[in-house]
Amino acid sequence: MAAPFAFAIPAHDRKLIPDGRFSGTMSWVMAIMLFLTLLAAAAAISLGNAANQGSDTLASEATVQLLDPDPAARAAQQKAVAELLRRTQGVEAVTVIPEAQSRKLIEPWLGEAANDADIPVPALIDVRFDSPPTVATLRQVQQSLRRVSQSVRIDSHASWMEPFVSLMQTLFLLALSVMLLLLLATAATVVLSVRGALNTHRTTIEIMHMMGSTDIQAARLFQRRVALDALFGGMVGLLAAILVLWLLGSRFSALEPGLLADAGMPLYGWLLLVVIPVGVAALAMLTARWTVLSALKKII
Repeated sequence: MAAPFAFAIPAHDRKLIPDGRFSGTMSWVMAIMLFLTLLAAAAAISLGNAANQGSDTLASEATVQLLDPDPAARAAQQKAVAELLRRTQGVEAVTVIPEAQSRKLIEPWLGEAANDADIPVPALIDVRFDSPPTVATLRQVQQSLRRVSQSVRIDSHASWMEPFVSLMQTLFLLALSVMLLLLLATAATVVLSVRGALNTHRTTIEIMHMMGSTDIQAARLFQRRVALDALFGGMVGLLAAILVLWLLGSRFSALEPGLLADAGMPLYGWLLLVVIPVGVAALAMLTARWTVLSALKKII
C-alpha cells in the first residue's frame, strides 16, 4: 500500500492534474517568497551571531586610561601599569596602545589638531580578562593600579557597548519575526493556489470519486504539483539569496574591523539556508494536503 505522502505517482494519474512545467505564476511567487525568507533568515542568523559574539567578547574586556597631563610621566605610568596588569590574577592579555594610535582615534572630532603635541591625550591600555569581571573586581583592580598613578581609570567595554548589543538583539528578533511572517504568507499563498486549482479541476475530482478514487488519492495529485512548484521556487530563491549574500559579504569584508566585524554568516547558517527551501517544500505539501482534504469534505 502506497504511503499517503508518497511523492512519486503513476504517469497516467499525473495527467489528471498537470504539473504546469513551472510555467505558472505559483512557482515564481514561491521563488520570490523563498528569496525574501532566506534573506530574513540570513539577517537573523548574522545579527544573532554578532550579538552573541560581541557580548561574550566585550564582557571580558576593559580599557585603562591614564590622564596625567605630563607626557613623560604618562608614558612611564603606562609602562608601569601594563607590567602590573600582566601580574594581576585573572588578566589574560594586556595591550599597550601607542600614543599615535590614540590620537588617531580622536582625529575624526579634532581633525589635524589631534596630532598637536600640546593637546594631551590619555594613555590607553586594553585589558582582556579570562572571565567577565564583576564591578567589584574592576574596582579592586583600579585601586591596585592607583598605587602607580592616581589618574588611572578603568572602564568596562560591556557598559558602553551594551546599547549596541541590545540593538543587535532587537534587530535579530525583528528579522526572525519577518521570516516567520513570510513563512505564514507562503502557506497562505499555497492555500489560495490549491483552492483555485481545486475549483478549476472540480469536475475531474468528481469523476475520480465516481470511479472509486478516495480523497487522499486526489490530495496526492495536488500536493505533488505544489511540491514541484515549491522546490523549483526554493532553488531559484536560494541561488538569488546566495548571490546577494555573497555581494554583501564582499562589501563587509572591505570595511575596517569595527562594530560589524562579527556580523558574518557562520557555517551552520549556510547549512540552514540550504535546509529552509526543503522545509518549505514539505510545509507546502502538508498545507496542500490539508487544504484539499478540508475542501473535499465540503464539496463532495
